[in-house]
Amino acid sequence: MYFEEKTIIDTTFHQIITTEHKRILCDALLKQCNKILKEIPPNNNYQYWDVYTGTAGLSLLFLKLHERDPGLMFGAKSTLTIADEYIDKALTTYMGQNKLTFDGLPNAIEHECSFLCTVVGLYAVAAQVKHHTGDQESSKRYLDLIQSRYLKAALSPKTPNELFYGRAGYLYSLRYISGLINLMEEDKENPVSQISQIISSVIECIIEDGKRTAVSHQATSYTPLLWIWLDYPYVGASHGFAGILTMLLQFPKQCQEYMSLIKNTTDYILFKCRQVNGNWPSILSETSNDFIQFCHGAPGICFLACKAYEVFEDEEYLNLAIEIADYTYLHGRTRKGVGLCHGISGNAYPFLSVYQLTKDQKYLQYAFEYAEICINWEMKTNREEFVVPDRPWSIFEGLGGSAWLIADLLYWDREVFKGFSGLTDV
Repeated sequence: MYFEEKTIIDTTFHQIITTEHKRILCDALLKQCNKILKEIPPNNNYQYWDVYTGTAGLSLLFLKLHERDPGLMFGAKSTLTIADEYIDKALTTYMGQNKLTFDGLPNAIEHECSFLCTVVGLYAVAAQVKHHTGDQESSKRYLDLIQSRYLKAALSPKTPNELFYGRAGYLYSLRYISGLINLMEEDKENPVSQISQIISSVIECIIEDGKRTAVSHQATSYTPLLWIWLDYPYVGASHGFAGILTMLLQFPKQCQEYMSLIKNTTDYILFKCRQVNGNWPSILSETSNDFIQFCHGAPGICFLACKAYEVFEDEEYLNLAIEIADYTYLHGRTRKGVGLCHGISGNAYPFLSVYQLTKDQKYLQYAFEYAEICINWEMKTNREEFVVPDRPWSIFEGLGGSAWLIADLLYWDREVFKGFSGLTDV
């Protein structure tokens, strides 16, 4: 089963996040969402449509709120209505920029197949939102597009393997929609067979490309798999090893025949690439790196260590994840705003990932402390303690990321875990 939804009975959580904490979180969530709605209303001429910086991401945020609290309203509108308006705007913007009608879509761009930064993510969110609104015909249409048209892009030799644009991002998209596909096809004899085959074919493509690149770059003496993004072997979660390996480990059954290659590569990244200062390089050849954020650096590596512990059940991975979480707490107060990619909110998720594995209260406290920084985003921005991001209201660069973190803390008992470890629903 690729989609996991569960209610958490977590007494430790309620010992740390008290009723007063929840009041603070609730007030902040409402205030931040209202700010987003004011700055980028669904009928705004906002030019960005993707999940990473655009209205598809805002749709995903409000869908998240609907799934956690269906009765939550902003003015006269439900969160589901807002999510639907944002996704319609994202679809219209995408079609308009590409001068398309739905029936006149061109062949997929060969390198575009990920969840965060391409149209695949737009269609994945649209499928979920339309399912919730009862428009099953549209939902199925988007699901079919992802599995047919964009599979060709995922298997193209020109497509990269990384998370933000490439095959690892396509795997995430498949994981995100798989539960919905199973639900829609529950009357069939074997509803998961097609998507399981697609996942296996993409995994094979990632592994074979990694093997070829390791040989061609004479890297096999230190890693059996090597992946390149824009001519460089990136290490972190966004474009490098960490994101690719974490996504592969989400599918241990399909990766069974490759597990030795995956484990050896994971061990190389986790235990051989750490720098003297405790961080990880952005690129393998770098000797120093000051980036401590989800996309580049230790926080994104933490998710790989956590997932490796879950799959391989070796304490050395958990011990490393704990070290990284402690390191992130000390050094991860970035000035780059409150977005999930390179901001404070993204750096809180290593704490939540380690807390899920250990139930150590201090990591939940760390997450709440980082959330408090996000709550005070406006004051810190006015004081120039935060740099204003290019897309200040989006989920991966801006205030939407803060709302995302606050929602995860506020609705912890009703969490829905999908895909990328630590960054639930992203």
